[in-house]
Amino acid sequence: MRMRAIVVLAAVVLGAVAPGSTDRQSLTLTADVAQVAVTPAPCSKAGFELRFGNTGKTAVYADAFLDAGTSLTLSRKLVSSYLPPGYTLKVPITVNAPRSTAPGSYSITVKAGNRKLTLPVQVGEPPINTTGNLARYVPVTASSEHLPVYPACGAVDGDRYSEHWAKTTGWNDATKGTFPDWLQVTFDQPQTVGRVDLYTLNSKQYPAAGYGLKDWDVQAQVAGNWQTVAEVRANTAGLKSSTFTPVLATALRIRTLAGNEGPTYSRIVELEAYGG
Repeated sequence: MRMRAIVVLAAVVLGAVAPGSTDRQSLTLTADVAQVAVTPAPCSKAGFELRFGNTGKTAVYADAFLDAGTSLTLSRKLVSSYLPPGYTLKVPITVNAPRSTAPGSYSITVKAGNRKLTLPVQVGEPPINTTGNLARYVPVTASSEHLPVYPACGAVDGDRYSEHWAKTTGWNDATKGTFPDWLQVTFDQPQTVGRVDLYTLNSKQYPAAGYGLKDWDVQAQVAGNWQTVAEVRANTAGLKSSTFTPVLATALRIRTLAGNEGPTYSRIVELEAYGG
């Protein structure tokens, strides 16, 4: 893997105003770290703690607005809070550089009134895939995401372990009881795909027979058209491998149709694709 990108968070304070307050120097904006490492890949994100304070003698309601342009993704773009005198609110902010983000220098700005915090960002090269899994590190999208715990990228982060569900891995849709849902990976260039491994939820607390995916279709985009290359029905296992005649695909999609819990959610811990 190439060197990880370094996101440099160097706070630059330019002035202050507290909305509704006569003390124009009462707000403070700082970050807790000098630098954060991040790579431009799905679910590879770094973070910092935004410290939003009021040093005045009067309580205020204040808003802090965060902006990273279109190349970076932040977990929050607005922090709105009641700030008592002498109080500092500490808010974790995650920073993600999508795989399409070009290496180079960027910046994050945080504003509250006329107080401004500037965080320079340096994005490096994306990681190189040496796993053989064609779905690793490529762009991923879904019909919906149950955020912030179950993002689509949680299903292609390299973690197959169901005991990590709801902690660090896995995708869950956001439309309970509504099927079909879908999860899709898009390749940088056409890939020959002949096997798909799907890991659904299968932990001690939530076994696959009760909570995992039951029915789904494996679809491949071939010559611009979607075609179903495999069908899975009545599944009760945590891992289901689907093999089929290899196709040259530009994208791969899991179209979920039913879960073993009934009219509930689609749950995928990890999606992997191989040549055959």
